[in-house]
Amino acid sequence: MMTFSRMAVLGLLLVSSLASAQTPYTDDATYVGLGGKDGIKKIVDTFIPLVLADPRIKDNFADFDMAQLNVRLQEQFCEFAGGPCKYTGKYRDKTMDGVGTVRDMTTVHQDLKITNAMFNALTEDLQIAMEQNQVPSRVSNKLIAKLAPMQRAIVTTTTQAKPEMGKFLATGGVSQVEGAGGGGITPWALISGYGTRDSWGANAHYTYIDTQDYKLNSYGVAVGIADRLELSLATQEFKGSLAPLNQLNIKQDILGVKLKVAGDAVYEQDSMMPQVAVGILYKRNKGVGGLGALGVTNVMQLGAKDDHGYDYYVAATKILFEQSLLLNGTLRATRANQMGLLGFGGDQGDSMRLMPEVSIAYLVNRKLAVGAEYRRKPHNLGVDHEKAYYDAFVAWFPTKHVSLTAAYAQLGDITVFNPKQQHGLYLSLQTGF
Repeated sequence: MMTFSRMAVLGLLLVSSLASAQTPYTDDATYVGLGGKDGIKKIVDTFIPLVLADPRIKDNFADFDMAQLNVRLQEQFCEFAGGPCKYTGKYRDKTMDGVGTVRDMTTVHQDLKITNAMFNALTEDLQIAMEQNQVPSRVSNKLIAKLAPMQRAIVTTTTQAKPEMGKFLATGGVSQVEGAGGGGITPWALISGYGTRDSWGANAHYTYIDTQDYKLNSYGVAVGIADRLELSLATQEFKGSLAPLNQLNIKQDILGVKLKVAGDAVYEQDSMMPQVAVGILYKRNKGVGGLGALGVTNVMQLGAKDDHGYDYYVAATKILFEQSLLLNGTLRATRANQMGLLGFGGDQGDSMRLMPEVSIAYLVNRKLAVGAEYRRKPHNLGVDHEKAYYDAFVAWFPTKHVSLTAAYAQLGDITVFNPKQQHGLYLSLQTGF
């Protein structure tokens, strides 16, 4: 069992290291936004009780001088935000009594077994403290942008026996309409679930899209392992609601695999390197219902070359806390018609085509994001003048267990039988851990 003195060292280093992450801001805009010295004092006075009450990390703060820590944090946050302060403390390998050799942050932390979950919990408590003191999100995000890179210096990998939901709120994305983690219509490089690199997480989703002539239901599950590997399984059901396709019913199953290969969207705030992931979606169409009177029971009878196929994609995602933005670009190699609902390939083309997809979201606060997406698609079928998808969305994350996304979606033409632009409501509910 960890001794009280070791826990005290661990707690001190977790907090004090946050405020030593990068070069302080050269202007005082963040300092002013935090409320100056008085505002920073109120934030720290709120922050410390939150930490001491947080079951994820409170045991790490036993048996040391919280009053002295309060003063040091005020100095650090003030200096860090570009204020007229100077941090006067030292980082030592003993408790706060001034004994011990001063060492760099990496050396100090290498034996302390600090997890991502612990680091993130502390940062979340700081976010809450700033919220409770009415600090604008655009200002608090600037402070978080300076703190996040310290993860590389102080966190060491450990193995957890169970999910710890240690990632920041919303950083698993929502469930994309094909089951992958990301936005509504395009996969991102983020890995589903709230498990850190020490753990795993999972979610289930249900998505409903309603246009003038069609309805689409999507439901499935996804598992994120070690914040690196994502496995997903989804089913889509596409129905017509207007003659002559009012009896139309098409289903397809989608199996997805995604692997993070480089970068980190959250922690690497001191670099423009995005998080990069590669993915594969295997799709199998389960036939066409409701058109038996026309002799159509399979998508190949509509001109598709196959009723199954693969999408391959590479996605790059970057969260820019200083600007309160999330940016994503995805390049997909595909021959799918309407995501595969109308099969793969056709009389207009049967080769893999590279299709760009982009997303942008503004982080209103840590629980709310608004944004837009664009997804280009191939035109392989003569009976389907397929055009790009795009949407404008609002995503709400009240807790790590649930999120709700609402959007206005523009899906373009879908078959020549109802030749008009299809647009309407997009709703998605996600639950998980």
